Parts: sequence; C-alpha cells; structure tokens
Amino acid sequence: MTEIPEHLLKRSRERREALGLSEPSSAPTAAPATGASTAVAPAASTPATRPAAAPAPTPPPPPKPPPPYVQAAYRRKRIPWWAMPVLAGLPLWAGVYAFTLEEPSAEADALTLGEEIYTSAGCSSCHGATGGGGSGPAFAGGAIGETFGDFNEQIEWVKLGSAGWPEATYGDADTPVGAVGQMPAFEGSLSEEELALVVRYEREVLGGLEPEPELVALTEGEGAASGGEAEAEGGSEPGGEGEAGGGSGGGETTGGG
Repeated sequence: MTEIPEHLLKRSRERREALGLSEPSSAPTAAPATGASTAVAPAASTPATRPAAAPAPTPPPPPKPPPPYVQAAYRRKRIPWWAMPVLAGLPLWAGVYAFTLEEPSAEADALTLGEEIYTSAGCSSCHGATGGGGSGPAFAGGAIGETFGDFNEQIEWVKLGSAGWPEATYGDADTPVGAVGQMPAFEGSLSEEELALVVRYEREVLGGLEPEPELVALTEGEGAASGGEAEAEGGSEPGGEGEAGGGSGGGETTGGG
C-alpha cells in the first residue's frame, strides 16, 4: 500500500473542518512510522450530518361562511343612483302638490253627504242604488220630477211617510197613498238638513234634474234661517216651505202608503 504524505492528510483534515464535515481533533498527530513496511491507513471519511428539515407550517383553517342574513344582504339589489336625487326632491314635490290642491266645492260636499244618507238610511234598498226602482218607485230619467214637481212636497213626503200623510193622494199625479207601497217616515231619524240633502241627491244625481237654487241654498246652509220661518208658516201641509231639511235617504218616494 502506498503511504500518503502527512502534509496531505493534514491539509485534508483542515479542509473538512473548515467545511464543517468533521470535528476538529485536539489530539496531536502521531508521527508516521519510519520504514517501508509500515503503512498508514487513510482517515475514514465521516458522512456529513445535515440539519433536519423544519416541518411545513400548518395552513390556516378556511373562513366560516357568513350568516344567511348577511348573504341575503349581499344578494339584495342596491338602491339605484338616481333614487337619491328623487328622494331628496320629494319634500319639494309634496309642497307643490299641496299648494295645487283645491278644496271641494260646497255643492260636491252636499251631494256626497246626500249619497251617504241615501245609503245609510236604507233608501237604496227600495229605490235602487242608482235610483232605478225596486219595491219603491224609480227616480232615474226624470221620474222623480214627474212625481214631485216641487221639492218641498217631496221633503214633506219623506218626512211624514205614508202613515203621517194628511191626504189620500200625493204627488203631481195624485197617486193614491198606499197604491205603490208603504213609505216609512223619517221625521224622527233625520234632521231637517239631512232631509234636504237626500232629496237634493235624489233629484239631481239619481233623477238627472237641474239644480234648484232654493234647494241648493237649503243644503249649503244659506237658507237655514228662512227654512225655519217657512216651516212655521206652512205648518204640516204638503209642500210647505219649512219642510225642507237634511235627508238621510228617507227622501225616496216609495210609492205612497
């Protein structure tokens, strides 16, 4: 075996120590034996010790899904951009609308009240909702004007009814009382003003007659005082001026009693 020179062995050890492949040796190096027959065994190579690899980091858990109400909020449609100026302008439009409104006329109020009385007092059940007639005579097509040319007589008829009517006939055609049916009296259930209101509704709206100034004045409060005086003069005679009052549907001429 060939002998390796000492200086080469020393250089090899220093090189390995510099690379960290072997630990430095503190023991003195023995001098090589002299003689051709003595062989120096080569230093055993020490395998390199590598550091253990660090474990891979644990990935974070996935985020929890949002609650259902949050998901619904995500899916909800957003307010369009043009809605904001519209909402901002609503107070202005409300003011403009309020100032452009007109108060209903007294005539419209009187006819509306007359319609309410006509329905609530049960007049429509006998004469029809539109005045077409039923168990009582019809008002439509001017029929009410043919029966009562004077609205005062119609008011008195509604007020007294068949039982309280002082004569054997009623109306312009002298229809016998009780020939068409019994007319209930509304004197105790309707005021004078209500009687006039319902009679006006029956004549103008259901019968299609032209407005009568005296009846209009009674229903709009202009003739209340004069109506009371006329009643005192006319007494209880049919057609007396003081019979006009408010009506609540009792103004139907239900065929007489």
